[in-house]
Amino acid sequence: MFGLLCATAFAASLAWFMVSAAIGLRKNVKAAKESGLQWFVAPHFVSDMTWLPLSFVLLPIYRSLPSAWKDPWVRVLDPLWSYRESFSLFAKYGDTFLVATPSGCYMANASPTVIHQVATRRTEWVKPIEHYSVVEHFGPNVVTTEGSTWRDHRRVSNASFNERSNAVVWKESIHQATQMAKAWGRRPGNSKELMWIGDVYPDAATTSLHIISRSGFGVKLLWPGEEQVDGELEDGYEKFSSHQAMGKHTMTFEESLHTMLRDFVWMGVFSLSTLSASLNEAAFEFSNANNGEPEKLPFRRTKVVWEGYTNLNTYLHELLDLKKAAIAAGLAEKDALDLMVPLITASESFPSAHNPSKASTAIGTPQILGNAFIFLFAGHETTANSITFLLIFLALNLPAQRRLQKTLDNLLSSLPSNPSDWPYPSAFNKLGNSYLGACINEQLRLITSVVMVPKRSVSPQTLVLDNGKVVKVPANTFQHFCAQSVHRNPNAWPHTKTSIRKPEKANDLDDFIPERWILQDETYHPSTSTSSPSNSTKATPNNDDPLPEHATTIEELESSSSLFRPAPGAFIPFSDGPRACLGRRFAMVELVAVIATLMREYSVELDTREWVSEQDLRGMGKEEKKRVYGLARERAWEVLEKELGGLVTLQCIGRKVGLRVCRRGGEMFGDLD
Repeated sequence: MFGLLCATAFAASLAWFMVSAAIGLRKNVKAAKESGLQWFVAPHFVSDMTWLPLSFVLLPIYRSLPSAWKDPWVRVLDPLWSYRESFSLFAKYGDTFLVATPSGCYMANASPTVIHQVATRRTEWVKPIEHYSVVEHFGPNVVTTEGSTWRDHRRVSNASFNERSNAVVWKESIHQATQMAKAWGRRPGNSKELMWIGDVYPDAATTSLHIISRSGFGVKLLWPGEEQVDGELEDGYEKFSSHQAMGKHTMTFEESLHTMLRDFVWMGVFSLSTLSASLNEAAFEFSNANNGEPEKLPFRRTKVVWEGYTNLNTYLHELLDLKKAAIAAGLAEKDALDLMVPLITASESFPSAHNPSKASTAIGTPQILGNAFIFLFAGHETTANSITFLLIFLALNLPAQRRLQKTLDNLLSSLPSNPSDWPYPSAFNKLGNSYLGACINEQLRLITSVVMVPKRSVSPQTLVLDNGKVVKVPANTFQHFCAQSVHRNPNAWPHTKTSIRKPEKANDLDDFIPERWILQDETYHPSTSTSSPSNSTKATPNNDDPLPEHATTIEELESSSSLFRPAPGAFIPFSDGPRACLGRRFAMVELVAVIATLMREYSVELDTREWVSEQDLRGMGKEEKKRVYGLARERAWEVLEKELGGLVTLQCIGRKVGLRVCRRGGEMFGDLD
């Protein structure tokens, strides 16, 4: 009897689900038809929170279906479909198209014009903050809030991002790049002259983490083998820099940071109470029938996550106490850039934008800690990715690397020989507006850390397409700025009609060509031109939407009079509009300083030891070397174009791209094209 009742309940639930799905799909198909956009139907919504776990099971099944049954809808069900599909779907269905699903309408967006319209209508297209709860375990922050609460967070945080602060970032970035190179040279099998790097990302992540920790929080972190400078640490900060856990901590500050930044996604899978329970290891052990020894289930990892969380939470509270003491002693301005101090000050005296006579209630201890964590996370992972991929791209395009080094030689000849003495902002402006800036921008165009930026319409929206057509998007439409796709939109970028790597391609927008950013470059001749950004309509920012004092738009940060300036919405590595990344200037300063410091002294080449030993390579002629390097190039491009992944940012999650780093003059492939 009980079994029959269960079967009946299941059948009734399934029938209700099917009927509801059919009704929802019919409604959303009707809305898609009336929108004026091209559209098609899909059985699932790519950003539905239930689809991500289901995709690991259902997506392989869907992909095994005959093409006539699955195309094109299966292509937009991959959570990273913009990376995998590039611009192919947009070439067929238009720069902006709709997908009707049973649970809602989804708008895919690779149109600079439409992206900029959506981004600047902040109150009509809102951030779906429920998708960001995973980074709110330390407290609400500038990423996870909306409306007036977000404005309070943004206004307060803006105070730390200024040119005085960037000078600190500049100096620390140069120091950390130098220390990274020294750390490479100290490793077994390496020397100061020749270093083999199997995976750049961990070291790039350490570099970026050290930069944001020192520049943003006053915490000095050391590389293995790096000696502490006397007087560099203030009283109370020793525990943060120590390579040994001190006091009640079971992890060092850096270990707890790495743990949380690597495994924070577990916080979205399990509640804090569940993670706490994982400390009882017996709950995650079972007896192996073969030998009786205990084994850990996969969830054993949660113990480490909980340990990292509790340690970092305690460290952040201790850091908060130190900052409060510094404010009380009048020492808060000593390091110029301090991401905590403005938040602490605001928690006590910051007037709300809506009620100036009343202290803001939006900022308290949870918000201070929440923003501290998000600054640490966002301030290290995205720039670490950029450092990693740019070094790989320079190894793939050796002529570009040689041109970059020649540019650095020319520009740095008038500066002090010691990089730590390079002046900010003059050195940054000179380097950032040169071929180095073009290389950084081209890397950000090709591989953007955050592949798709979500927004949701709060009401029916009217949008104007690139061709002037007016379309109507239904309320509650979920949309993505598809960064990987708009960055390959041939209507927005200088390009030639042939690829240097793949002749079958219609253009070279999948290739790493920094020259496309150089205005009137003598070596690069685009076969098509893009519309001048001066003719583009720029939305006027809302007065309530704060932007850094040193820049009003993202275009002013990434472009200059000497570099190509994309139209608004075409170049979105830091998103677009009022909610664009707070630390975008911080990131550009860091990238310019790190790459300039490394490339003035070193060259990077692909590791070819899989195909030939270093000794045998020295005896090869140019044609033999060219063949071997071609194999390494083919492998590296395969990894970059097909094997990147990640739940938050794009990374090499499977095979890595190894590099050979040598002092300039020690190149093995220096004469190859």
